[in-house]
Amino acid sequence: MRAAWQSIRRSGAVAPELPAIVFVAVASGTGFWWGLGAGVLTVAGVLISRNRRGLSKRPVLGGSVGLAVAAAIAHQTGSAASSLLADICVDLTIAAALAISLAVRRPLIGVLWSAARREPLLWRTDRSAHRAYDLATALGAAALSARALALTIVYLNHEPVAWLLSVKITLGLPVTFLVLASAYAAGLHDEQHRKPPA
Repeated sequence: MRAAWQSIRRSGAVAPELPAIVFVAVASGTGFWWGLGAGVLTVAGVLISRNRRGLSKRPVLGGSVGLAVAAAIAHQTGSAASSLLADICVDLTIAAALAISLAVRRPLIGVLWSAARREPLLWRTDRSAHRAYDLATALGAAALSARALALTIVYLNHEPVAWLLSVKITLGLPVTFLVLASAYAAGLHDEQHRKPPA
């Protein structure tokens, strides 16, 4: 769990979400262009913060893309809240990929863990490790689906933007943390299980 949390902090998994959240919050109250300006300032703030700490600038690119997508959807639909549809689509796409990988007996968490460590898929012949990756992948698919469903329900009921943002923020980091923590747990179980006895 600690390793997963440290990974979130180092990788800046939260930073890409901030510009779009600020854009929606401000645009829904004061107008599109004010929201866009606030989003751009947030991107600049993230860049300065990560530059001072010597961290990767990739989250800044992710935040810029997220802001651009949110602004484009809001501009086309005339509703800042509609920009959250992109979040729903992304969550459902990733959840579907995870579910399909389970169906073909190649749990995506295990594949990605092995790819990150540049190792062959040794866990495929280890029942215990395979089960751990199956569980982590299934948990990730379920968590992302639940987040997408919650956002969809609130959006379709035409609830205030504040409700949408509350759901997004409340389920954002916890779900990301849950997915990463389960992936770390499965990966560490795999590595420890393959260690020869001392």
